[in-house]
Amino acid sequence: MKKIIIACTLFISSFVLIACGGTTTASTTTTTSSSTTTTENVEPTFWDQDGNGIEDWQEEEITLTYSTWQHTSADIVTIESLMANAFMDKYPNITIEFQMMGASSEEWDSNFIAAVESDTLPDVFLVNRLASFLPYNILADITEFYDNDSDTQYIFDSVENLGIYDEVRYAVPTFIYPTMWIMNLDILEAAGVQIPDYDWTYNQMVNIAKATTNENTHIIGIYGTDFYNRELPKVLKLQAATTEVELAAAKLWQSYSFDGTQFNFNDPAFQSAMTSMVDAINEGYVVPTLGPDTLEEWYLDASFDPTYNGKVAMWRDASWSAKNYFDQMLFNWDIYPGPNGVTGGNTDIAGISSTCEHKAAAYQFLKWMSYGEDGLLTRYQLFEDYSDQVYISANNYGYPIVDYGINGLGENLVWESIPYGKTAPGFVSPEFIESLKNGAYWVNKEVVGWDEVASVAYGYLYDTMTGQTTYAAVKDTLQTEAMIAMQQARQTLDALIEDFK
Repeated sequence: MKKIIIACTLFISSFVLIACGGTTTASTTTTTSSSTTTTENVEPTFWDQDGNGIEDWQEEEITLTYSTWQHTSADIVTIESLMANAFMDKYPNITIEFQMMGASSEEWDSNFIAAVESDTLPDVFLVNRLASFLPYNILADITEFYDNDSDTQYIFDSVENLGIYDEVRYAVPTFIYPTMWIMNLDILEAAGVQIPDYDWTYNQMVNIAKATTNENTHIIGIYGTDFYNRELPKVLKLQAATTEVELAAAKLWQSYSFDGTQFNFNDPAFQSAMTSMVDAINEGYVVPTLGPDTLEEWYLDASFDPTYNGKVAMWRDASWSAKNYFDQMLFNWDIYPGPNGVTGGNTDIAGISSTCEHKAAAYQFLKWMSYGEDGLLTRYQLFEDYSDQVYISANNYGYPIVDYGINGLGENLVWESIPYGKTAPGFVSPEFIESLKNGAYWVNKEVVGWDEVASVAYGYLYDTMTGQTTYAAVKDTLQTEAMIAMQQARQTLDALIEDFK
């Protein structure tokens, strides 16, 4: 296996335009002393401009630099480095070099801006925020590559438009990192509550929370309220749909009621979700959070975490965060999708630099590291083969953004290869997988203005949660201020882009 080349400093790359010359389909005859060979050129395609049957990006020696915050040291083995090695084995004309750009959000963005000034941008990289990179012409327009890739038809409808700004595709989503529900099965059993199937509903969730809440022993039904403003609005919007048009519109919703164009904080579904949250808090089966004084009183420890220490029946947690506590959970537990088949979470996105010399090859590597079927099958096999070495760095429980469907043998090769069932069976249940296709995601990396809207919304939602106001009293103001915040963020970005030209 070709050894991966690690680059810890920024590499200099020159800006070269890709030439797209025309070709013919005439026959070529080669005569030697012993034989005559006739080669019939095939019809040229987007990827094979010379029509010789070999995609152009495979016909020359190419070096690509790659940056990811999941691989930040030359001294460790990560799933990213293993994947890069596997890509080079499959395509020996391409060499992948890792270019370290930092780990924190601030470091990542500042190093990329510095790389613009020194003309040392990596070729392929994760994107912390689309809005952070667009003003500096860091990202290439990859619309043409995406549109000429037949595999993009398999990307989930819920994420396919992520990475687009002003009708230009600058990035593709890589993986879904779910915010799943963790169920303490011991608490359910002790309360005499039947353990639900993975296709459980919101009504079941409420009933379980009520039945397991115990004020005397300080057992909490549900801990945390983010579900009520992230996934529940979409659940209620789907339930309220009475026509195919309404159903299609409901399926577009992400977290916070974002429908791909605007937020819908004044929609009846969002108001119903907020009413349900307030009712749940008032009835005591949902606890938003506990301060140190209450933790000391209830559990004799001001720093006590009731979730991982077995005092909560159900809670919602991000996969990349919860994984650090699984070994501490000394009770029977399982992972569940979001109620009514709507699971939350977020995605990473990745793109190609505007200065990349070999953009077609870079796109193929980008695809290999994200939604490509060959890459996904390789990734999950490597995860199993090297699980002892890459567990912490690799196992953020990333899920594909694609479904390539069932093959002739009745197998869904990609989804059946996901190895997370070793952690908990719910991770690989068909219901969990299906819930990701219809998920409600926190898409602040991809949507310009999302962070600004979240800043506006937080205060109104907090005041509603704590009883300082009613949601009915603030919903219209919130909607207006949220959309103004989004519009201003986009106007500011457009001005910065114009200034950089």
